[in-house]
Amino acid sequence: MPTTYIAGDFNRARSGAGRFAGIAWLVATCLTAAPATAQQLGCDDGLKTAFRAEATTVVAVRAIRKGEELLAQDSPKPIIAAADLCLVKLLVGPGTTAEKDKNAKSWSEGIGIEVWLPSPANWNERIRNYGGGGWVGGGHRTEGKIGSKVPALVNANMGYASGTTDAGQPWYQDGSFTFLSDGSINVEGFRDFSVRAMVEQAVKTKALVSLYYGKPPAFSYYDGHSQGGRQGMKIAQEYPELYDGYMIAQPTMSTPMHSTVALYPQLVMKTELGFTALDRPKAAAFAARVDAANKRALAACDKAGLGFLLDPFACDYDPARDAAALCSGEAGQGVTGRNEDAATCMTLKEALALDRIWYGATPDGSYDAAQSTDSRGGKRLGAKQLWWTFTKTTAISGQITGASADGVALALRDIRYAADASGSTAANIPFSHVAISERNKWRELDYAGLADALGRNVALQSTLFSNFITDRTDLGKLRDLGRKVIVYSGLVDDAIPPAGNVYYHERVAAAMGGHGEVQKFMRMYLLPGSAHSSQGRAYTVTGNNDSVPLPKLPGNANQTPTREQDQFFTALTDWVENGTAPGEIMVTSRDNRLSYPACVYPLRTTWNGGPTPRPGSYGCK
Repeated sequence: MPTTYIAGDFNRARSGAGRFAGIAWLVATCLTAAPATAQQLGCDDGLKTAFRAEATTVVAVRAIRKGEELLAQDSPKPIIAAADLCLVKLLVGPGTTAEKDKNAKSWSEGIGIEVWLPSPANWNERIRNYGGGGWVGGGHRTEGKIGSKVPALVNANMGYASGTTDAGQPWYQDGSFTFLSDGSINVEGFRDFSVRAMVEQAVKTKALVSLYYGKPPAFSYYDGHSQGGRQGMKIAQEYPELYDGYMIAQPTMSTPMHSTVALYPQLVMKTELGFTALDRPKAAAFAARVDAANKRALAACDKAGLGFLLDPFACDYDPARDAAALCSGEAGQGVTGRNEDAATCMTLKEALALDRIWYGATPDGSYDAAQSTDSRGGKRLGAKQLWWTFTKTTAISGQITGASADGVALALRDIRYAADASGSTAANIPFSHVAISERNKWRELDYAGLADALGRNVALQSTLFSNFITDRTDLGKLRDLGRKVIVYSGLVDDAIPPAGNVYYHERVAAAMGGHGEVQKFMRMYLLPGSAHSSQGRAYTVTGNNDSVPLPKLPGNANQTPTREQDQFFTALTDWVENGTAPGEIMVTSRDNRLSYPACVYPLRTTWNGGPTPRPGSYGCK
């Protein structure tokens, strides 16, 4: 009979400050738990009795054979198992004890965790846990389903043990769990979603790995994108001892800010143009004009002629001052319109509305036409600016044709402010509720009302939302432990404004002694032409996306990547394991016609005026 591995549990303390003291107790206990057995276990139900942890159930153990097709929830294309794997599914309780209605989406038994274990012969003696995206959820706790995203399965193909979590709720990409059936905020759900699920993911994965292989991992890494990037940064900020290195990709940092002001385009449209996304024909027509203006912004600012912008923060294009953008005869600001195409030309009101949207939310709808590159780029907020928006040449038509109101509903603690299916963005699953059906109350807000909602969201972070804001700047513990972090953001990210991530990095530098000191433990890269995707996705307004250099990443198209095909993570492991700090990372377009260096911030990829196809025409400045 194999030795059982008994792990500690979060639930020693659950109220007030004790909730977080409980996390610290869990971390300390699990990291010093009894040594695992040296006896190798099989991938069978023996694991159910061998692995014991308080409030934790082994839901299922599944042996996966080499060549088997595995279908992750975020892709219709299967991942092919490169070698034998063992999938172990855990459920860690308790769940949402405040919710008594089992029909409510806020009811949950706890946190679902999947751990992908390569066969002992193929294990590289490392953990590479992967984060979730959006509102996470999934089939982690359900036998016969796969809850993990594509990169986690590919990580296991590469020989890493890889654990993922549903963040405490089973409803895939559905934020309805955030409201209890009585209409109040699901505080316990946010506790799990914000921090507890990732602590459980780390310690339970490490405990299971140590038991299954008969020895602990040599190194443990976190790897996450978007919400998964925020999850990893939360652990790096508060529990950095859980991993040796953190790969943080396009993180949704400062979520209360950007998720609340994401509604701003709708308020601009309502106030300045007299319609919202609920008037679909008018919203679609305006979105088409915005797309045309994006093309004009590219033409005005693309000095290298690449078809995308190396530095969209520097682009000061203004459609109100562009005669080619304004409708024929329309009086603009110092120009008279000459565009005779009714489908693409703008009235002055439309041009000024787009200027407001590009500037970002203010309490009165004002904007600064003379905004500086530093202000656009996240070093400081502009005059009256509440938070940043997306860069010029980023695809924002979804913000025009759909209302992103989830952050407002949470800020005001009223689900009625969320959008329904008729007004929601195409990428969002509208909030549902067992008792409250009214939606689209966001239409009652004005500029000042949105500013008030933002202030409330920030003020409630410590009490209702378990500091989901994830913006702690004192990273002294991480630094002193010798842990390492690599962050990257895309400069045409269409889900998370990149300036917000720059702002966080600048604040860390200010708190930690400057960029030189921060670079000893954390390095950030800004990627031109990179849109929001865990597997790499370029975006150009001309559609020539294969021309954009991107890092090579694990994914559907790269199911068994080599070190050279896993560029950023390889840089992280070399830093952690060999002490080789990452510098410039050469990225290449998918059509292999263009290469240039991705640069360690605050340096940026820069064109020096030479022939654009030559890598020597670019540098870091």
